[in-house]
Amino acid sequence: MRRVFCAVLLILSGAAGTSLQSVAAAESLEEAEFAYERGEYTQAARLFSPLAEQGMASAQFYLDLMHEKGRGVRQDSSTALTWFRKAAAQGYVGPQSNLGLMYERGRGVRKDLIRAFMWYHLAGATLPGNGGTAALERRDQLTSHMTAAQIE
Repeated sequence: MRRVFCAVLLILSGAAGTSLQSVAAAESLEEAEFAYERGEYTQAARLFSPLAEQGMASAQFYLDLMHEKGRGVRQDSSTALTWFRKAAAQGYVGPQSNLGLMYERGRGVRKDLIRAFMWYHLAGATLPGNGGTAALERRDQLTSHMTAAQIE
């Protein structure tokens, strides 16, 4: 009986710890987003970094935007690409269109129209409203620069 009680106590304490961590992460994310919106990019980068390292896709997306534009961090297309890929790999739709643009223009990567086409297609299929429409339009514009074999 004592072992069962200890096991239940251990499980409950672990669940409570996870819950507290989730609440803390949500508060940190909100604080980071507010800093970003106020233009306090260095502070936002400091707050987003640990969340992104823990795998939070929205924090990864903010960091990739910041590295792409040099807001609060050194402008670095390669680092931006890393964060875009991590967020997109989790199904976070925001970076998918951005990845299409990076591959289309060769920013931080070798220019690759096939990958650009793929990312625009994914973004168009998953982004709601104008974002999805814009991604599909970019994808369709790419086809004029691609061979039939590249499109298939």
